[in-house]
This record gives sequence, structure tokens and C-alpha cells, in this order.
Amino acid sequence: MISKNYSFLILFLVISCSKKNNFSQVSVDLPGYNHSKYHVNFKTDFNTSTNISYWLDQNEVISSLTYQGDSFDIVLPYLKPSSNYLFKINEFSKSENINSSILYSFKTRSLPNVFPSFDLVKDSSFSFDGFLLFRTQEDPGIQFMMDDDGEIVWYSISDSVLSRPFNIGLKNTYISLSKRNIINEVSFEGDTLFSKISNSHSFHHDILKFSENKKSYFVGLTYEYYNYYKNGIDSLMGDGIVVYDENGEKIWRWNIFDHIEPDREQYLIRDDWSHGNGIDIDSDGNYLISFRNFDQIWKINSISGDVMWRLGKGGDFNLDNKDVFYQQHAIHKVNKSQYMLFDNGSSEYRKSSRALVFSLDEINKKFNHEKSVFLPDNLFTFKQGSVYLIDDENYLFSSSVNNKTIISDSSGKILWNLSSDHSFYRVYYIDNKKLL
Repeated sequence: MISKNYSFLILFLVISCSKKNNFSQVSVDLPGYNHSKYHVNFKTDFNTSTNISYWLDQNEVISSLTYQGDSFDIVLPYLKPSSNYLFKINEFSKSENINSSILYSFKTRSLPNVFPSFDLVKDSSFSFDGFLLFRTQEDPGIQFMMDDDGEIVWYSISDSVLSRPFNIGLKNTYISLSKRNIINEVSFEGDTLFSKISNSHSFHHDILKFSENKKSYFVGLTYEYYNYYKNGIDSLMGDGIVVYDENGEKIWRWNIFDHIEPDREQYLIRDDWSHGNGIDIDSDGNYLISFRNFDQIWKINSISGDVMWRLGKGGDFNLDNKDVFYQQHAIHKVNKSQYMLFDNGSSEYRKSSRALVFSLDEINKKFNHEKSVFLPDNLFTFKQGSVYLIDDENYLFSSSVNNKTIISDSSGKILWNLSSDHSFYRVYYIDNKKLL
């Protein structure tokens, strides 16, 4: 027999669970000009799960992350400037949409005056379903994303020059240096998820995040120094690697001068000796480093620190003339068996830049040329620059010296040509699936 009090409680719970929430005190907070995120604030009658769907075009609806509570501040980060957006609030139960608000609207602000300018020429039949991530090298430092029509959909402006290295995180984040000794991981909604201040290392050129055994790690290139005192040179500047775990604890470091004696090597002795400019993780967990001044890629054992091989002029693999690369950047794995780098070319040997795709037989030290995709000679960039695949057959180039961002097909035909009044060290492609 159920008491009257319990019967009342059960009846109250049934009525409460079947009652729809009211969405009240709905407001949109516009940001300052330093960030493009917009906040939608609202309350509900009782605790529930909600998200926001928003759009310019009803056929391209974007959904925010889903949150639990009764008071909400939900960020809408990917919005075009000077545009009228529609949105509605959605309530969920067991992942099913059980309730939606009325339709709301707001207009986004125009871009700040300090923003780079662009001119886009594109093939009318070409488009991509994702965004390009840029970072300026001037003051103020600006990071931003652009869609295939050249429209800005997200930006973040610093009050100073941003240090050059930045990279894409594992999901919905980017890895950034705010200063040369501070690594941050920041969500595109604006939340800082990781921050590490190093008192002993100055980072440069490249940082990245990777996951192993369900744990995350941060890797950066560092400057290292070697006392030389010969031929008018007091010290050589070389490179190192430092690895932090997700708690910010340093778990591994590498210094090129612990493994290499400069006077016993073939490389030109100069103040800036090795000039590392790119790092990636190979399929076996060891490190790949690009040394611009050596015209080489090295593989470094991630446990012992030993140099496993050197690829390039004078290295461990025999290269045909067409395979030799110069002053390269952006070494990375394309898939389990293939590598790609941006071969800048050389003012002395070959005034042309290209994407070089290759595979390696590491046991027999055999280099396999898979593909070369050349930029036109007028886009030769002797320094900086990058190239990445945006799908199985199209290549995203940053031609830094020329202030150009190019997408070409595998034959080198230009499909998307963006000119700017700013230079970009690298440009990354972000698939929509990695955002939300």
C-alpha cells in the first residue's frame, strides 16, 4: 500500500518530467572587437540539456555543444561578420529533441579595421567543406578562420605580436604560443584548456599535441646553444625537443649537441647552425625534425634520443636529382606510409617550390618518390611556407614570401588563389568534423 505522501510525490514527478521548459531571459551578448564569439544567455524552469542551432542558410544549420543546467551561457563561435543570423534553443532528453524555442535573430559586427585584406580568385566549380586557419606575423597578432568563399568565420586578436608557432589541437582547439616560453591550448570558444610556462626553454617554429595510450602530450622545438669559440664565433644556436604531459610536467627533452659534434659534421658552421623549423610524430612514435640549414629531415628516437636516420643532401638515403629538396618546411605524415614536406627550393639550385610526397624503406634506406606538386615559378618562396592535403587530391599551400594562399589539384592546377596584404607562415585546413 502506497501512502498519500508517496502518491503525491510520484504524481509530482510525472507532471514535472512531462512539463516542457520555458526559455526565459534570452539575450545575445556581442563581443568586443578582439574576438568574434557571441554569447547566448538564457534560463530554464528546471535542470535540463540544451544546445543552440543557428544559421544564415536553413540548409547549413550549425549546432553548438550541448550543456546541462538551468542557467546557460552558450558560445556561438563560427559566425560571419556583418550578417543576420537566426537561432533557436533546443531541449533534449535521452539525446532526443523534445522542445524548441521560438526563432530569434541578431546581426554580427563588421570586421575590425586592423584586419588583413584579401582578394580571392577561385574556380567556380571548386569548394571545400571546412575552414582554413591563419595567423598573422605582425602587431597586433590575429588568428582567424576562413571558409571557401573567403569569408571570415572566426577570429581572435591579441594586443601584441603573437609568437609564430601555432597548430591545430586534437578537437575543437588550437595550440598556441602567446610568448616564446608559454604554450597554451585554447578552444575556439575561447577557453584556455592547457597552459605551460617554461622558465628554461624558448620555443620556436613548431608545436603540436598528440595522444598516446589515452593520454595527451605537448611537443615543442626549443633553442639550444653550444660554446664554440672558433673563427670569430662564440656559440652556435641549434635545436632541441621538449615534451610535456597533460599536467604540464616535463617528461622528455632532447638537445642536438648531446648527440652531434658540429666540427665532425659536413654542415656549414654559422651562428644559426641547424635551424629546425618543423616537427611531427612518425607512425612508430619517434620524432621527425626538419632542419632548414641542413636541407635534411632527421628521425630521432623518442626514448634514447639517438639519430635514427638523416634524409636529404648527404644523408642516409640515395636521392635522384629530382628528389633533392632545399630549405624545406612543414614535415608531416600524410598517412601510415607516406610523408609530405614543403620543398621551398633554392635561389641557387632551383627557383621553384613544391609539395613533395614520398615513402621510405627505412631498413634498406630507400627513398620512394610518390608525387611532386609544383607551384608556378612566380610563387617561389625561399623561406617559410607550408603545404597540407585538404582531401585526397587537393593541396593547400602557403606561399609566404608572396602573401599568397593557394589550393591546387594534384596536377598543379590552381583552384583557389587568395592574395593578402599580410604574410602567413603556415595555413592549416580544418574539417568541419573536427570542430563540433
